[in-house]
Amino acid sequence: MPSPSSGAGLWLARLATGDSRRRFGRYLLAGCAAGFLATGAALGWERWFFWAMLWGAGVFVPLRLGVELVGARGQQVRASYREHFPDRITPANLPLVAQGVYEREVLMPRIVTPPYAAKVHEVVVAVGRAALTRPDPGEVLRRAAWRLVGVADGWMAEMRAAREADPMSTNIQARWQGVRSLAVLAAAARILVSLSEELSGLPFSAPGLDAQNVRAFLDDALAYLDRAALDPDVPPWTGVLLGVWTPEAAELRTAWDVYLEVTGPAPSRLAAVVEQLVEG
Repeated sequence: MPSPSSGAGLWLARLATGDSRRRFGRYLLAGCAAGFLATGAALGWERWFFWAMLWGAGVFVPLRLGVELVGARGQQVRASYREHFPDRITPANLPLVAQGVYEREVLMPRIVTPPYAAKVHEVVVAVGRAALTRPDPGEVLRRAAWRLVGVADGWMAEMRAAREADPMSTNIQARWQGVRSLAVLAAAARILVSLSEELSGLPFSAPGLDAQNVRAFLDDALAYLDRAALDPDVPPWTGVLLGVWTPEAAELRTAWDVYLEVTGPAPSRLAAVVEQLVEG
């Protein structure tokens, strides 16, 4: 099997997903249909059944089956990324690295829908690729992760205060939106912590805190958000705040809220978040 970080390995990994194979199948079907029509127009329609068999059984079916077999190999490549980091993180393999860390380390609240979960991947890859253009990408990711942790710390304090002030709140939609947005942020921070450690070769650290404190806080927050979104009787969060929220985090929180307002692609809103995380 090709190396996971090689061009062939990355191509196999992309075909490992069902969506990628189905998309390839649609393109292949369109190409075979065009080939059938071109063949009939050039050589005559008297033997149309033969041309149909040629393009269908002779081209489409073998290639479609081949893609399914390749997809199985791609699953093995993806599994290697879930198990450990590659020898080198590059812009090309970063999406697979980020997905591997997500599957290995993040337990996302059940209320987070796939479009929101995709935002985690989108943010991490965008920030990671921006960091890889810098001389010290590990430090860039460390600062980005720390800024997200600061926002999460203040957000959890705000959520706890709101729950204490109004424990019987019935605004379910507002609570779900807040949980999803905060969960995406916490998951992105969790992945960036691991990526910063891998790229720098040093444990994550910040003033007065270490990697263990930060990971415990983020994991505890995600676990609480899972319960709070689905059970209105869950009491206010009793976890330990890190005490790292600063007024500067409010601007990032605003940009984050604007970004999460759109579940689909939002390049300009994403760019605003990345700018604050990388340049701020």
